[in-house]
Amino acid sequence: MITITPGPIGLATGSLASLHGFGRTIPLLAGIGVGTAVLATLVAFGTIHLAQSLSMPAVKIAGATVLGGMALRIARTAPPATGEAPHKRQTELFAGGFLISFLSPEAATFFAVAFLGLMLPIQNSSEVLMVAAVVAIFDIGWYGFLAIVLSRPVVRAAAMRRHRAISRAAGAVLAILALVWALSAFPST
Repeated sequence: MITITPGPIGLATGSLASLHGFGRTIPLLAGIGVGTAVLATLVAFGTIHLAQSLSMPAVKIAGATVLGGMALRIARTAPPATGEAPHKRQTELFAGGFLISFLSPEAATFFAVAFLGLMLPIQNSSEVLMVAAVVAIFDIGWYGFLAIVLSRPVVRAAAMRRHRAISRAAGAVLAILALVWALSAFPST
Protein backbone atom coordinates (compact mmCIF):
# COMPACT_ATOMS: atom_id res chain seq x y z
CA MET A 1 0.00 0.00 0.00
CA ILE A 2 2.80 2.43 0.83
CA THR A 3 4.24 2.03 -2.67
CA ILE A 4 1.08 2.73 -4.66
CA THR A 5 0.05 5.69 -2.50
CA PRO A 6 0.85 8.89 -4.42
CA GLY A 7 3.82 10.67 -2.93
CA PRO A 8 7.22 12.11 -3.71
CA ILE A 9 8.61 8.92 -5.28
CA GLY A 10 5.68 8.57 -7.67
CA LEU A 11 5.77 12.26 -8.47
CA ALA A 12 9.50 12.19 -9.24
CA THR A 13 9.15 9.03 -11.36
CA GLY A 14 6.10 10.28 -13.23
CA SER A 15 7.57 13.70 -13.94
CA LEU A 16 10.85 12.30 -15.21
CA ALA A 17 9.19 9.65 -17.38
CA SER A 18 6.67 11.99 -18.95
CA LEU A 19 9.25 14.67 -19.70
CA HIS A 20 12.29 12.56 -20.62
CA GLY A 21 11.02 9.06 -21.49
CA PHE A 22 11.30 5.69 -19.83
CA GLY A 23 15.00 5.17 -20.56
CA ARG A 24 15.98 8.21 -18.51
CA THR A 25 14.04 6.89 -15.50
CA ILE A 26 16.06 3.67 -15.23
CA PRO A 27 18.78 5.16 -12.96
CA LEU A 28 16.08 6.71 -10.76
CA LEU A 29 14.25 3.37 -10.55
CA ALA A 30 17.49 1.60 -9.62
CA GLY A 31 18.14 4.16 -6.88
CA ILE A 32 14.59 3.77 -5.57
CA GLY A 33 14.98 -0.01 -5.42
CA VAL A 34 18.35 0.14 -3.65
CA GLY A 35 17.18 2.85 -1.23
CA THR A 36 14.06 0.89 -0.34
CA ALA A 37 16.02 -2.34 0.14
CA VAL A 38 18.60 -0.64 2.36
CA LEU A 39 15.89 1.06 4.43
CA ALA A 40 13.95 -2.18 4.86
CA THR A 41 17.11 -4.06 5.84
CA LEU A 42 18.21 -1.45 8.38
CA VAL A 43 14.79 -1.23 9.97
CA ALA A 44 14.48 -5.01 10.08
CA PHE A 45 17.90 -5.48 11.66
CA GLY A 46 16.97 -3.29 14.57
CA THR A 47 17.41 0.35 13.71
CA ILE A 48 13.97 0.89 15.14
CA HIS A 49 15.56 0.33 18.57
CA LEU A 50 18.33 2.75 17.67
CA ALA A 51 15.71 5.31 16.67
CA GLN A 52 14.96 5.90 20.33
CA SER A 53 18.39 7.50 20.65
CA LEU A 54 18.24 9.40 17.35
CA SER A 55 16.77 12.84 17.02
CA MET A 56 13.65 12.16 14.99
CA PRO A 57 13.14 15.89 14.36
CA ALA A 58 16.64 16.02 12.85
CA VAL A 59 15.87 13.00 10.64
CA LYS A 60 12.64 14.64 9.47
CA ILE A 61 14.40 17.95 8.79
CA ALA A 62 17.08 16.12 6.78
CA GLY A 63 14.41 14.37 4.69
CA ALA A 64 12.54 17.64 4.18
CA THR A 65 15.76 19.36 3.08
CA VAL A 66 16.45 16.71 0.42
CA LEU A 67 12.85 16.91 -0.78
CA GLY A 68 12.98 20.72 -0.82
CA GLY A 69 16.13 20.63 -2.93
CA MET A 70 14.45 18.28 -5.37
CA ALA A 71 11.41 20.60 -5.49
CA LEU A 72 13.58 23.57 -6.38
CA ARG A 73 15.47 21.62 -9.04
CA ILE A 74 12.26 20.30 -10.62
CA ALA A 75 10.56 23.72 -10.61
CA ARG A 76 13.57 25.29 -12.36
CA THR A 77 14.11 22.50 -14.89
CA ALA A 78 14.57 23.65 -18.46
CA PRO A 79 12.80 21.80 -21.24
CA PRO A 80 14.65 18.57 -21.99
CA ALA A 81 17.04 18.29 -24.89
CA THR A 82 16.91 15.28 -27.13
CA GLY A 83 19.58 12.64 -26.80
CA GLU A 84 21.06 10.62 -23.99
CA ALA A 85 21.65 11.95 -20.52
CA PRO A 86 25.30 12.43 -19.60
CA HIS A 87 26.79 9.88 -17.18
CA LYS A 88 26.90 12.41 -14.35
CA ARG A 89 23.18 13.05 -14.71
CA GLN A 90 22.44 9.32 -14.48
CA THR A 91 24.48 9.13 -11.28
CA GLU A 92 22.54 12.08 -9.86
CA LEU A 93 19.25 10.38 -10.75
CA PHE A 94 20.36 7.17 -9.01
CA ALA A 95 21.40 9.14 -5.91
CA GLY A 96 18.13 11.08 -5.93
CA GLY A 97 16.09 7.89 -6.21
CA PHE A 98 18.09 6.33 -3.38
CA LEU A 99 17.69 9.34 -1.09
CA ILE A 100 14.00 9.93 -1.73
CA SER A 101 13.16 6.30 -0.94
CA PHE A 102 15.69 5.84 1.88
CA LEU A 103 14.60 9.04 3.68
CA SER A 104 10.88 8.41 3.28
CA PRO A 105 9.29 8.69 6.72
CA GLU A 106 6.19 6.85 5.50
CA ALA A 107 8.23 3.86 4.30
CA ALA A 108 10.34 3.79 7.47
CA THR A 109 7.20 3.85 9.61
CA PHE A 110 5.60 1.11 7.53
CA PHE A 111 8.68 -1.11 7.84
CA ALA A 112 8.94 -0.44 11.58
CA VAL A 113 5.34 -1.53 12.12
CA ALA A 114 5.69 -4.52 9.79
CA PHE A 115 8.94 -5.77 11.31
CA LEU A 116 7.87 -5.28 14.91
CA GLY A 117 5.68 -8.31 14.42
CA LEU A 118 2.32 -6.73 13.87
CA MET A 119 2.23 -7.80 10.24
CA LEU A 120 5.42 -9.60 9.30
CA PRO A 121 7.51 -11.15 12.06
CA ILE A 122 11.07 -11.79 10.88
CA GLN A 123 12.81 -14.88 12.24
CA ASN A 124 16.35 -14.70 10.78
CA SER A 125 18.75 -12.76 8.56
CA SER A 126 17.84 -14.61 5.38
CA GLU A 127 14.20 -13.60 5.85
CA VAL A 128 15.28 -9.97 6.27
CA LEU A 129 17.19 -10.07 2.99
CA MET A 130 14.34 -11.86 1.24
CA VAL A 131 11.79 -9.27 2.39
CA ALA A 132 14.11 -6.40 1.41
CA ALA A 133 14.54 -7.93 -2.06
CA VAL A 134 10.80 -8.46 -2.53
CA VAL A 135 10.03 -4.89 -1.43
CA ALA A 136 12.69 -3.48 -3.77
CA ILE A 137 11.42 -5.55 -6.70
CA PHE A 138 7.84 -4.46 -6.02
CA ASP A 139 8.89 -0.79 -5.85
CA ILE A 140 10.86 -1.01 -9.09
CA GLY A 141 7.95 -2.84 -10.74
CA TRP A 142 5.31 -0.33 -9.67
CA TYR A 143 7.32 2.78 -10.43
CA GLY A 144 8.58 1.19 -13.66
CA PHE A 145 4.97 0.58 -14.71
CA LEU A 146 4.15 4.19 -13.86
CA ALA A 147 7.14 5.37 -15.89
CA ILE A 148 6.15 3.23 -18.90
CA VAL A 149 2.58 4.55 -18.89
CA LEU A 150 3.66 8.17 -18.48
CA SER A 151 6.39 7.92 -21.11
CA ARG A 152 3.97 7.02 -23.93
CA PRO A 153 4.38 9.34 -26.93
CA VAL A 154 0.96 10.97 -26.52
CA VAL A 155 1.58 11.67 -22.82
CA ARG A 156 5.15 12.85 -23.48
CA ALA A 157 4.01 15.20 -26.29
CA ALA A 158 1.42 16.74 -23.98
CA ALA A 159 4.02 17.03 -21.23
CA MET A 160 6.51 18.74 -23.56
CA ARG A 161 3.89 21.32 -24.57
CA ARG A 162 3.17 22.04 -20.92
CA HIS A 163 6.69 21.59 -19.53
CA ARG A 164 6.88 24.83 -17.58
CA ALA A 165 3.48 24.33 -15.88
CA ILE A 166 4.23 20.67 -15.08
CA SER A 167 7.66 21.49 -13.65
CA ARG A 168 6.34 24.29 -11.49
CA ALA A 169 3.35 22.26 -10.28
CA ALA A 170 5.53 19.24 -9.46
CA GLY A 171 8.03 21.48 -7.68
CA ALA A 172 5.23 23.16 -5.71
CA VAL A 173 3.76 19.81 -4.62
CA LEU A 174 7.19 18.55 -3.53
CA ALA A 175 7.85 21.82 -1.70
CA ILE A 176 4.55 21.46 0.17
CA LEU A 177 5.45 17.87 1.10
CA ALA A 178 8.88 19.06 2.29
CA LEU A 179 7.23 21.75 4.41
CA VAL A 180 4.78 19.25 5.92
CA TRP A 181 7.64 16.86 6.75
CA ALA A 182 9.67 19.69 8.29
CA LEU A 183 6.70 20.89 10.36
CA SER A 184 6.02 17.34 11.55
CA ALA A 185 9.44 17.46 13.24
CA PHE A 186 8.03 19.87 15.79
CA PRO A 187 5.24 18.46 17.97
CA SER A 188 2.15 20.57 18.22
CA THR A 189 1.40 22.03 21.61
